[in-house]
Amino acid sequence: MTVVTEIRHLQLLLAIDEEGTLHAAARRLHLSPSALSQQLRDLEQRLGGALFQRQWRRLVATPAARHLIEGARGLVTELERLEGETRALMGGAHATLRIAMICQETYRWLPDVLLRLATQAPSVEVSIITDVVHDPTEALAERKIDVALVAGKRMRDRRTKDAHVFRDELVAVVSSKHPWAGAKSVPVRAFAKEQLYCDEGAVTKRAPLGRLFAEVDVSPRKISIVPTSGTVALELVRANLGVTVMPCWAVAPFAPRDGLALVRVGPRGLWLEWAALTRNEPASPGLATFLEIMKACVSNAAASRKASARRSPRVPDG
Repeated sequence: MTVVTEIRHLQLLLAIDEEGTLHAAARRLHLSPSALSQQLRDLEQRLGGALFQRQWRRLVATPAARHLIEGARGLVTELERLEGETRALMGGAHATLRIAMICQETYRWLPDVLLRLATQAPSVEVSIITDVVHDPTEALAERKIDVALVAGKRMRDRRTKDAHVFRDELVAVVSSKHPWAGAKSVPVRAFAKEQLYCDEGAVTKRAPLGRLFAEVDVSPRKISIVPTSGTVALELVRANLGVTVMPCWAVAPFAPRDGLALVRVGPRGLWLEWAALTRNEPASPGLATFLEIMKACVSNAAASRKASARRSPRVPDG
C-alpha cells in the first residue's frame, strides 16, 4: 500500500487539533490560513473523507482523524528527537546511552563494562536510569531508556526484543554457623522453618522463588522485607538471624571469606535467565558495542565464579 500522508500533514493535524482553529494553526506553522486549508483538503482527498467537523467556533477531529492524530503525535516527536540528535552529532556532540538495571548488584561488574566502552566507543556517554526498573518495556517504548538488563520470564511485546546475556543460579545465603552451611543443596520445604530476608518482589508468583514456594505449597516461617541489593540482608544473615536468596554471581566472590555459605535451592537448583531488553529496531553503533562488551564481561565473571566454586565447596559450581 502506498503511503499518502506526509510529515507536513501530520504536523498540520497536530496543530489544528491542539489550536482548535485554522487561523491559530496557521500562525503556529507559519503558513497562511488559505495555504493550510488547501493542505487539509489535499489530505482529506487522499484519505477519502473529512477529518474535522466544526462545532461552534472550533474544529473537532472525527474518530478516524483522532486515530491518525494519536499515532502522529509519537511519530512527529520521534522524528524531532532524531533530527535533533543528528544535528548534535554532526556538530561534534556525543551520543548518549541510557541504561536501566533491575538488579542493583549489577553495579559490581558495570564499571568494567563502562571502562571498556570508553576505550572502544569514546563518543558514547552513558547515563544510568534508576526510576524505570519496574516497567522497562514502557520506558523503552517511550524512549526514556535504550537498554534494560532484565531477569526471568516476561510477556512478549512487539515493541521490544531481548538478547540472552547469561544464566545464573539463585542460591540460599546462610551464615557459616547455620545448619545448612556445607550442604550441597537444601529442600524447598526446609524454608518453612526459617526467617527469610528478601525484597518485596521475591516471593510473588511472578518471581522464581515465589513460584517455587507456590509449587510445593510452602512458605517461610517469617518473611522480612529488606533491600537485598545492599548490606542489610547479608549482615542479618551473617549474624545467623535468618537466610536470604540472591543471585550466585552477586555474592559468590566474597561469601567464603565473609562468614557466609551458599547453598543450592532444591536438588537441581533455582535458575534465572538474564537478558538485555531493547527496542525492536536496529541497534545504534553505541548500543551494539555496549551489548557486545557486556556479554564478554559477564562471561568473564561467570568463569571467575566457576573457578571460585572449584576452590570452595560452599559455592555451587552452576
